[in-house]
Amino acid sequence: MGQLELSPGQPLQCAVLASLLLRGGAPASMSALVDDVWGEDAPASAIGSIRTYVYRLRRTLKVAGNDHIHLSEAGYSLRIDPDALDVNRFKRLLSEARAAEAAGDVTSASTLYAAGLALWRGPALAGVPGPHAQAQRTLLGELRLASLEGRLACDVERGRYVESAAELSALVSEHPLRERLCELFMIALYGAGRQSEALTAFHTITHTLREGLGIGPSPRLRKVHELILTDQLQLPHLGLGVSPGHLCAASFPPAQLPGDLPCFVGRDEESESVMRLVTGATRPPSAVTVVVDGMPGVGKTAFMVHMAHRLADRFPDGQLFVDLQGFGPERRARDPMDVLGEFLEALGVPAGKVPAGTQRRAVLFRGILANRRVAVVLDNARDSEQVRDLLPGAGGSIAMVTSRVQLPGLVVTHQAAAISLEPLSMDESRRFLVHAFGGARARAEPEATADVADLCEGLPLALSIVGAKAAYRPSMPVASIAADIRSKARFLDAFTNDGEPALDVRSALSWSYEALSPECADLFRALGGFTADDLTVEAVAPLVQRPASHVGPCLDTLARVRLLAERAPGRYAMNGFMRAYAAELAELRPHFGQDRVIL
Repeated sequence: MGQLELSPGQPLQCAVLASLLLRGGAPASMSALVDDVWGEDAPASAIGSIRTYVYRLRRTLKVAGNDHIHLSEAGYSLRIDPDALDVNRFKRLLSEARAAEAAGDVTSASTLYAAGLALWRGPALAGVPGPHAQAQRTLLGELRLASLEGRLACDVERGRYVESAAELSALVSEHPLRERLCELFMIALYGAGRQSEALTAFHTITHTLREGLGIGPSPRLRKVHELILTDQLQLPHLGLGVSPGHLCAASFPPAQLPGDLPCFVGRDEESESVMRLVTGATRPPSAVTVVVDGMPGVGKTAFMVHMAHRLADRFPDGQLFVDLQGFGPERRARDPMDVLGEFLEALGVPAGKVPAGTQRRAVLFRGILANRRVAVVLDNARDSEQVRDLLPGAGGSIAMVTSRVQLPGLVVTHQAAAISLEPLSMDESRRFLVHAFGGARARAEPEATADVADLCEGLPLALSIVGAKAAYRPSMPVASIAADIRSKARFLDAFTNDGEPALDVRSALSWSYEALSPECADLFRALGGFTADDLTVEAVAPLVQRPASHVGPCLDTLARVRLLAERAPGRYAMNGFMRAYAAELAELRPHFGQDRVIL
């Protein structure tokens, strides 16, 4: 305001002066001034008080040699040289600094930011009352903080890591929810050789955001964390002032899911269970683990892939998929260490940065996923141990595990939700075949279509094989398809896949049988000769001439690996496919203790 220092008077008079100054010479009506000074709490004498304050301000300003306050029909206005007001000089310097920063001249930008900040003498409009002063105080305080962030960003980019880290430490404590300050703090710490402290700073703001607001950090801050975690952050030229997305220019999110089925039938109840688990996840977001088990050929992989596609929008950071080969023709389950290496590379970790050893890879994997929402599909697991290191830790990701054996270990250690798939119902099987045969073909022979569905016993693999064969014989009546199934000397011959033997029902069953202990394999073969639908220890033990103490655990094992169905505690049943396969095996090895032969 010039070289002569004048007192603006009492607080309410200061509020009138501030209202006029901040309007940049534009007139303010009497009602506007009343609102600025008192808001809705204006007294009856407010207009008279405004006139008194204006009179006193005019008299004060005349001491400086001029009366800057003018009255017109539009109201009072205060006209001064814009550069005489420090707030105008600050805004101009801020604009120039941002322009220099956008142009890549971070040295000039830092100098301009610093010049603008030097105009500050404490909080804006300190001690000035009224709603208008409060609003302006908040606005100007935000501009000051933005200017401070801009200057620190330029200093960090110039390589002033140690000095910036010291200044940012206090600012982060003062503004714990300010992600931009935390981002700069992390980068400065990393640049100063303090990687572990940078990671700690990220976990601190993550906890603060989730506790205070129920949200996680922004994608930009998560990306900075990931680059620091994997030691990939490039210094010193980070381009922080050029583009907000500069640091996020990473590879595309992984999209490893196999294709979804064009027509997915059934599983409504199971699908809703998974949806409830995802939508009902607690805050802060916690990783969800779902384990799906079921007999060979029941459609576990198709179900999980279908659900992962259905949930894709809830997991925007990508989908990871692996066949763990727990059961299959290779008979070699995948090593978790190798799978982790593939996952880390898919998540953007260069091959040369992937650490050695399962545990170190697992720690890095969980660290990267901690602030991402990724769907991890672990198909065909052999046991819980194969899966544990591949599960996300904290965060909003989901692990979807399939296995033909039950995995109670994951339920215990990870509170996994266990879902068991059963064969499709008769109605679902018919709908499956309507799509496979074609609507017109199936509707022309509804009874024959139902007959085929009944022969397939609701097993999706069997339905798919029959549907595939029918697709190559479009003129073959559905009744002939049913007759062809019945004509086979061995029931399972109707469900073979000549082009890919590994994809037929017999092969699928053999992989579970091959994993059995010799004693349980013996019992399974013997059960092929049973026609009873209800199998108990008391009924089976005398017929196989084995003590109940041996038969009971084997029946439990066969149920766990889904070669039997446990209808009630201690009561088991075999479907037609299981019985047919067991009978075929028994023909080759009718007695206990013989060497095993796999069909």
